[in-house]
Amino acid sequence: MKLFVGAKGLIVRQDGKVLIVKEADQYIDGEGCCPGEWDLVGGRIEPEESLLEGLAREIMEESGLTVTVGELLGVAENFPIMKGEKVHIVRVYYICTTEDGDVKLSSDHDEYRWISPMEASELPLMENILHMLKKYNATL
Repeated sequence: MKLFVGAKGLIVRQDGKVLIVKEADQYIDGEGCCPGEWDLVGGRIEPEESLLEGLAREIMEESGLTVTVGELLGVAENFPIMKGEKVHIVRVYYICTTEDGDVKLSSDHDEYRWISPMEASELPLMENILHMLKKYNATL
């Protein structure tokens, strides 16, 4: 079984809203695991890349945003199917802030929304996202 390590950013704007993105139905490299579900921005870390470098790169690639990476929010894992194969993904979640709200989505995502953390419970979310949003909300 393949193991992937990813970093995700819970990106918070000055008004307290957080960014969520919806995975595209046609993920460009076929490595998406949850088409149509909402997620936080981020992705897999490349070999020899630190978590924070990889997180900043992924956020820029997927959203066009420059962020300040803050506190560790949590760690979660799951075992999705990608390209017909079960994989193990460990994700490290960080709280990030941005001065910018002008999102430029990559082709990996169809849509984005700036929402209050508790609004997300009404959306189809990827595994662990609601837990991370509730955990963040508890810190406010």
